[in-house]
Amino acid sequence: MDGYRLFSLFDESNFEIRPKQQYPPVLEAGLAQHGLALDDVLAVSQDFGLWAICKQGIFHARLKGVFNKRAEVDRFIPYSEIVEARVESSGPRTGKIVLYDVDDKKIAEIDFSAGGPEKTLEGEQAQCRRVLEIIDGAWRAVGNS
Repeated sequence: MDGYRLFSLFDESNFEIRPKQQYPPVLEAGLAQHGLALDDVLAVSQDFGLWAICKQGIFHARLKGVFNKRAEVDRFIPYSEIVEARVESSGPRTGKIVLYDVDDKKIAEIDFSAGGPEKTLEGEQAQCRRVLEIIDGAWRAVGNS
């Protein structure tokens, strides 16, 4: 896998330096499980694990187990299942992107609550806007409007 391309995905994300060392293998595991290539990934974001925003949909993966060594990958959510993406409040000044299906049922949520020593409220708000724009652009590119 192209190491430069892989790590460049994390440069604009809300991952800190230490998770960069742990999460590339989680991303690789998710790509392998869903039959995707690195070129399919448009962005990554952090919310109790890794969200991969891809050309055809999104998925969440995280480290699990006693020593956080096992990658656990959730199902792939194709854009064809998503009818709407809304930014909703997750705290007094923080937001989350919530994805809804045709029945107005929540199918995924990416939370951007600021926390930890390196995160800032402004940075998390900017990351929320950035990820929403990428999801919206990819959603429209596959024929939704």
